[in-house]
This record gives sequence, structure tokens and C-alpha cells, in this order.
Amino acid sequence: MESSQKKEAQLFRVFDAEFMRQLAQLDILTKKMFRGKLRGEKRSRKTGQSVEFHDYREYNPGDDIRRVDWNLYARIEKHFIKLFVEEEDLTLYLLLDCSKSMNFGSPNKFDFARRLAASFSYIALANLERVQVAVFDNKLSVVQRPVRGRSKYVRLFEILENQTADGSSSLPQAISQFIASKPLPGVIVVLSDFLFPEPTRALSGLAGRGNQVALIQTLSPDELRPDLAGDLELIDAETGQSVSVSMGSGVFRRYLAGLETQNTELKSWARKTGRDFFRVSAAANLRDVLLKDMRGLLLK
Repeated sequence: MESSQKKEAQLFRVFDAEFMRQLAQLDILTKKMFRGKLRGEKRSRKTGQSVEFHDYREYNPGDDIRRVDWNLYARIEKHFIKLFVEEEDLTLYLLLDCSKSMNFGSPNKFDFARRLAASFSYIALANLERVQVAVFDNKLSVVQRPVRGRSKYVRLFEILENQTADGSSSLPQAISQFIASKPLPGVIVVLSDFLFPEPTRALSGLAGRGNQVALIQTLSPDELRPDLAGDLELIDAETGQSVSVSMGSGVFRRYLAGLETQNTELKSWARKTGRDFFRVSAAANLRDVLLKDMRGLLLK
């Protein structure tokens, strides 16, 4: 346990006792109702057997007579069935981009994305939900099968600590592999810079499958407002290809316009499909991002 805590301290030093307490008070705002294998704290609209009474309905032939309220029958001489709210668990799927393009900037956007992933995992575990963690570059790898229980956060933090961003990227391949694994419906949080060609085409595979999807685009301050000037040679972190650029005001404007076009595309896709989209800077305060900026996804 001691060695685990030392590992945590390197990347997750902001996770002090007060911050952990604040995270534990948050919950993932679910816009859908999910059917899971275990009972947790999420409540579905489906009625079944549980300890929390919901309503009555009239008895129909074939109903389980053990659910008849005989006390009510003794008063009104009619058979009514007790209905209960069934409590079911939620599965949170974290998909973390580990391609080389993520290992960039100061502060480093991959480190910030890992802290976000750790925060979401702790929030879910503190609410007795299940968490699965997968990483992707040009393929998807599940690094933690679904686990449940607050104590599991130490292991999840260790796993995130040990990830590196050094592969080439293929979002379509990663999403296809995730879908092929036939996961139970749940909340999918994709953490990436989304610097891919036509990212929404790849993401469309997640729509319409009973999942709730949140996209969190993490960019470095150097990408949001690059401080570059003069003649430069820019090198693609993943392919190694280079391009010569004379960084003047016109090039700078075109770059910002392209970044804004992609941002608009992702926002528009999220809005049309009922998904969530957030853009965050790696220089942002993690507490503010979670406690203030993501109120559409997290609630107290």
C-alpha cells in the first residue's frame, strides 16, 4: 500500500484528502436508465423486486401472487400488486487516448487527461458503480476490467500512472474494437485531443447503442494559443513527417479557424446526438473543471 501511495503522489499529488472528499460528493448525471448485473445506487424506471416501494397496479392473471398486497385486499377487497423501484448499478467506461500526440505541452495534456480519468473513476467507485478503463492508440486495450468498490481506486490510479502516450492513432479502429466487445450499456467517457481526421465519423459508432457518451477534449495551452513566429519546421509526433511553415499572422489565423471548425463539428455532433462535449485546457485547475465546468455531466 505504501508503494502505491508513493506512485500516486507523482501524478496525482492534487488528490489530497479534501479533494477526494469533494469528489465523493459528486455523482455522474445519467440521462438514461441502465440495466446492470449488480444492484447499485442508480434507480431505473423499470419496476421489479427491491426494498423501495414505488406504486400499485391491479392484479392480472399470471402475476406472482406473492406480490399481492393482502393488507390492502382486506380493506377494499381488490387484488393489487406492489411495484418496486429496482436499483441497478451503472458501468462507467473510460476510454483514454494514449497516442503520441497526447504527450505534448506544458502542462502536459496526457497527464491532465489521466487526472481527469482518475477523478471520474473515483467518483463512480465512491457511488458504488463499476468502472472499466481502456486505453487506445491504433488499437484498444482494456487495462482494467469492470471493478466496483471505493478501495479499487488505488489499483486504478496505479494503472493510469503506468500508461504512456507513444503510439500512432486510429480512433475508428479503437471505437470498432470497443463496440465489438459488446459492453453492457453505460456511460462512456472518451478523453482525447480528438486531433483526428473526421473524428465524428468514428464516434458515430457509439451513438444509438443505449449508451450515454461524453467527449472530453484535452488540449495544451500551446495548441489553444500557440506562441510561435518566424520560419519553422513542424514535425508530426506520430508519423515523423515534417512541414516547413512561415508562421505569420495569416497562418496563425488559419490555424485558429481550423481549430474552431473542429470544435464546432464536435459540439454540433454532440448536440444532435444527445451527447456531451467539453473542451479543457491542460493548464486549467482540475478542481474547477470538475466542480464547476462539468455540471452538465456531474452533479452534487
